[in-house]
Amino acid sequence: QHTPPFAMFRLAQRASQAAASATSPLHSASHGAVQTARAQAAVRGRRRIAVPAVTDAPFDMAKMQHLLDHDNHETRAALKELFKEDVFTPRYNVPLSKEREIAMAQLQRIADNKLISVFDFKTNPHRIFSVHETVGWASGSTATKMTVQWNLFGGTVLKLGGGDVHKQVLDKIDSLEAVGCFGLTELAVGNNAVEMTTQATYDKATQEFIVNTPSALAQKYWITNGAVHAKWAVVFARLLVEGKDEGVHGVLVRIRDEAHKVCPGVVVRDMGMKIGVNGVDNATLAFQNVRVPRTNLLDSISQVAADGTFTSSIESKRGRFLTLADQLLSGRICIASMCLGSTKMALAGAVKYSASRLCVGPTGKSDTPIMHYQLQQNALVPLIAATYAYNCALNYTKDMYADAKADNALELLLLCCAMKPLITWHAERTATITRERCGGQGYLASNRFGEAIAGAHAGMTAEGDNRVLMQKVSKELLTRVDKSKVMQHAILKMQPLVVRRLVHRLCWRDFNDADAQLEMFRFREQWCLNDLAAGLHAHTKNGGKTLFEAWMLHESDLVQALAVAYGERVALEQIVRAQKGADPGLHHTLDKLRNLFALDRIRADKGFFMREGVLFPSTSIKLDHDIDSLNRDLGKDALALTSAFGIPQHLQFSPICNDWEKYNDTKDYEGEIFQAKKDGGY
Repeated sequence: QHTPPFAMFRLAQRASQAAASATSPLHSASHGAVQTARAQAAVRGRRRIAVPAVTDAPFDMAKMQHLLDHDNHETRAALKELFKEDVFTPRYNVPLSKEREIAMAQLQRIADNKLISVFDFKTNPHRIFSVHETVGWASGSTATKMTVQWNLFGGTVLKLGGGDVHKQVLDKIDSLEAVGCFGLTELAVGNNAVEMTTQATYDKATQEFIVNTPSALAQKYWITNGAVHAKWAVVFARLLVEGKDEGVHGVLVRIRDEAHKVCPGVVVRDMGMKIGVNGVDNATLAFQNVRVPRTNLLDSISQVAADGTFTSSIESKRGRFLTLADQLLSGRICIASMCLGSTKMALAGAVKYSASRLCVGPTGKSDTPIMHYQLQQNALVPLIAATYAYNCALNYTKDMYADAKADNALELLLLCCAMKPLITWHAERTATITRERCGGQGYLASNRFGEAIAGAHAGMTAEGDNRVLMQKVSKELLTRVDKSKVMQHAILKMQPLVVRRLVHRLCWRDFNDADAQLEMFRFREQWCLNDLAAGLHAHTKNGGKTLFEAWMLHESDLVQALAVAYGERVALEQIVRAQKGADPGLHHTLDKLRNLFALDRIRADKGFFMREGVLFPSTSIKLDHDIDSLNRDLGKDALALTSAFGIPQHLQFSPICNDWEKYNDTKDYEGEIFQAKKDGGY
């Protein structure tokens, strides 16, 4: 029937008002209006709010969770049980000192239950990473303190120390009797840490190293655990022996005594409040001629004898530094793991709220869950698909780390340097979008999106700035370049588009097919590699530029594009691989998730694929329609897909993951969760 224009305007106005009501963080309703709404709900004979249970999932959620978890299922289960303790319930309006106490108390409970060990690096590396992901659900602060204690500090002492002093400290790491920190970054030196200026000068007369900070710019910066809890520090410094600089080495330095007083000559400055993750006690550390025994040198690759004789199994200074900083590789997996955990938590909360929050429906009444609408599906469902793909890629990275061999060293380096950026960027994007799509509720601290945003930003910078790591990926990929293919690429690039299409023959493939998608992703990666090599050659041989100038000032975008193409190709390959090895009952769902991830990434780089003739305008339009269709199809199962993340209900503290009407009806909790949980207030 024909709808009068004014009636259409009124329907649109109602929809606009309902959307504004759902999304404005400043929106509030009067007490009378709330009471009226409740009365209307009572007349209808039901509560307004109900988070629906998953009763008709098209796949076995337990088997899907097992696939995603990948390993150490017993440890994960034990952590989930531990998280029932009150100490793991988030608190918000607390002083900075209290926030740090809570993070340390949580870490102590994990240690007390022996759920992680520094010796896992030798016996079960997967366990280190699995614990990081699971703790990432509970607290970004606790996960960050944990990665420094067991990975950066503990793992470094384990791998590089061999003396009695090192063993004594190692034996106290798991219990937290010896809390440590990792002193690498300096105020003026971050990614180029090999240029640090902190000194460790050997005094032959006393058989001691004198650790000294020569300037304010040399103070160790962003030192997790340093402000309050650490007793020990692995301090990286220039090793000066008999007047010769032997490069950067690690020295074990006591920074607090058993009474927890700062040791003489050690200067600790509390860095205070940050934009988030404030349970982490970051500090700056400086050393005023602090003397430590010769045996405190981490000496697995370099040794200093009592008489001052220096020996090393690695000839170059840079080679020694790279070996010393090796723990940063596992650190990148740890950060990716904890950010993957927070990503899953954000998605689980957003989907639950979207399934229970009612918005304007066809009749103008608030009777339709917002998850029903294309706007919400198109925002959230591609994030779910990407989370599954990156989960599979991270599992592959963990496997490579656990099975590290000389012949896969380069691939492991590439994976660690690519997955941390891709997953932390994905975590930030997910946290931002889920916050927005939960409207005003997303703005409340107790609904935890703020934690996810801040944690992702910390992850994007820690253990290597993401963009710098992607430069490293592209630099290493160039070592694989085939000069003959670069020449062919340069020639083909000058040909008309129709010729290029005939050569690569991708434009006639079914873009929903996994093999076709893999060909497209490999084509893009190879194209970027060849084009970067050709561009660098042109700038240096014909353009009069140095390689540094060409790399840093002319080809930066392509450097980044190559690394992203590599990482996304790995992610697609690994979700395809996971699907092939999965229980048959999971194949159909995993196939749709794979398809959506691939199509979404193709659309994100649509300009490249159209420019190179891989996509026609008509197939580009079809691509959009196919993505919409997948979002609609998978959107119906969004609750099941996020439930398969395996986050137990007792750990989903956010009011929007529970009975959020009851939480707002019981009493004024001032935005806190702890008391509401004890009261049964939601």
